[in-house]
Formats: sequence, C-alpha cells, structure tokens
Amino acid sequence: MAPSIDYPAPLPFSLSLSNSIPQKQATINVSVVEIIEDDAAQEHSHEDGHSSHPEESIDPLDSERQRLRNHLGLPAEQGAPAPEQPRIQPLFFIERVPDSRAVSCSLPGCTHGALQPGELRLALNPGMGGDMWFRSSSDYYHIPCFELLADFTSPTYLDRIQPLTRNTFKLRGLKPSSVFDGSYLLPGGVERLILEWKVTRGKAIDKRDGVFDERMYKLEESVYELLYRAGSRTYRPVRRPGLLDQFEFYTLSKTLAPNEFEYTGGRKEEWNLFESFIGEEDGVHDLSGMLERWERAVAIAWQHTRASSSASVSSEEEDQPALTPTAARAIRRLSAIPTPQLSSVQLLGLDFSVRLLSGIFLVWVKAIEALIPVRMKSVFSV
Repeated sequence: MAPSIDYPAPLPFSLSLSNSIPQKQATINVSVVEIIEDDAAQEHSHEDGHSSHPEESIDPLDSERQRLRNHLGLPAEQGAPAPEQPRIQPLFFIERVPDSRAVSCSLPGCTHGALQPGELRLALNPGMGGDMWFRSSSDYYHIPCFELLADFTSPTYLDRIQPLTRNTFKLRGLKPSSVFDGSYLLPGGVERLILEWKVTRGKAIDKRDGVFDERMYKLEESVYELLYRAGSRTYRPVRRPGLLDQFEFYTLSKTLAPNEFEYTGGRKEEWNLFESFIGEEDGVHDLSGMLERWERAVAIAWQHTRASSSASVSSEEEDQPALTPTAARAIRRLSAIPTPQLSSVQLLGLDFSVRLLSGIFLVWVKAIEALIPVRMKSVFSV
C-alpha cells in the first residue's frame, strides 16, 4: 500500500490593494500589497495534524530494543554494519525466582511489580550492564515484559531460549550448591513444554522462510518413542537408547513422560501434555500465555488431592476448563522439579548418608545432545 501523505492545509489570506489610476496617465500605482495569515486557521491546521512538521509517535521501548540488539551483536537495522560481537553470546534463561527475595523487572515502565519467589522469570545472561567476559550478571524480566523486546518469531531470538534445568545451570553460571535444593530449576512439565514449544515454533519459522529441512528434526525411532510416546497406552519400548543408562531411561519413560493413560471401570482416557498446552497461535505473548495456562492447571490439579469431587472451586479458577482425574494426576507428576544427581555435581562437604538420599531426586539425561532436534541441542551441550 502506498504511503499516506498529509499536506499542510492552504493558508487563507486577504489581499489589500490601494490603486491610484490617473485619467491622463497609462500607469498603475500599487501602493500596498499585504498578505495576512489567518491565525485562527493556522491553529485549526495544527489541531487537525496538518502542520508542516507533524510530530511522529515514538515507541518508548524502541531504544531498549536497540540496546538489546546491540547487546546480542546484531545490526541496528537490515544492511547496517554489525556492532562488536560479544565475547560470550547472551542467552535467555527461563527459570524460577529463588526463595530469597523479590527482584525488580528490568523493563523500563514495567507495571507488573516485583518478581516474587517461585515465580517464573526470564534471565538475560550476561546482562546488558554486566561484564561480557563472564556470566556473573543477569537482567531479570517478567516473561511478558521481555516478549515486548524480543521477537520470538525470529530464529535470532528463538534459538537463545534455554529452560534452566539440571543440565543447563552451569551454562547459566550457577554453582551446584545453588540448585541442589531445586532453586532456580524448572518443574519437569515446564521444561518439556518450553523445549517442545521451541521446536514447534522453529519448524514453523523454517517453513515460513523456505529453509525447512526435515532431516534436521528427524529422530531415531527409539528416541522418538521415548520422548513423545512414553506414558501412552501403545508405548512399548523396543530397546533403550544407547546413550542412556537404566535409571535415566526409567525417569524419561515414567516420571517425565508426556502422556498419561487410565483404564478404570470400562472407561479409557489418555492425556497428552503438548496437546493440552501448546497451541497454534504465534502472537507476541505466545510463550508466556502457554506458561500461564500451565500454572493455572497446576493450581487446579493440586486441589484434586485436597477435595472430593463435590468440593467447590475458587472463583479465580471457575473460568478454567475442568481437569479430569487423569489430567490432574499427570500434571501433579510433571510439576515435580528434577534436580542434578549428587554424583554428577560432586557437592563438597556432604556425607555418605546424604549421598544415599540423593537417589530420590529426579534425573534426566546427561548425554542427549545426539538424540534431540537441532533447536534443542544447545540445551544439553553443558
């Protein structure tokens, strides 16, 4: 569509001529020529937006978006020279606020208040004001706030998203002692949702840009069955993938399975995590919307353990779709936080009895990079 151009309104004027024409001389004497601008019309012109220098609306977040692009080593606009590349590539970690104290959101003008302990947040690491040699600094955002700065429909931003897990906490610059009790780490359901959302959106972007290659997303059959069919009625593992030990294989196939199947009293029901929370929409707040739906479902699911079928649901949750017992059980299972194995993080100062107790903590894979889609590989590169 051609651009719309508003021209300045014509300025009304009055022309005053005082002519003296003698009868016997062929001359015209114009003594006064005066153009008078109508002040009222000029003011009306400004009010209607037809001034010769119209003011352009400025997005107050534009400067913050440019700061972020510069921080990532991206040019300010297409065709512009790229700034100096960062020594450490910044990443976007989705994590939980630790149980210490609330922190402020780094978005200028944020109206959501402080980030509270236990709340999901996005950590830009290293932060824009920190030392780019290390990952010791971070900028913290509400996830909807950061979505106003980063366009996750672009692979430049999408590929930097990392769920903070037992496999990625070192990449974030955290010590084992900081995460052993589950601090910072995501629940299993959130972790699996973010990874699958990232792969799903990555495929859509590649197809949109004409660069989709199915081979980049193809999985070995046993790995696909484990990651997508575990927990379903038809799941029958043929063999354990070679890079997984028995305990890790059990954890993936049971504790972190995306499916839940129930057959009681002649009734069959199967529930799937991805189908329940990952939609087709790709709006600005696609990621945060998915995570908000998950958190609301978790709150409802845990009510099933405290109330009977006739118990009332709080008014805040009345508008949410009801959960079946199968869905509630699956969500409670996936709301657990998988933590690192003590043997892998080698925490100092813990006695043997504590090491034995570490077996109760959930474990995922430590060598899964070769088994997952390309957009998930960097998650397990630590």
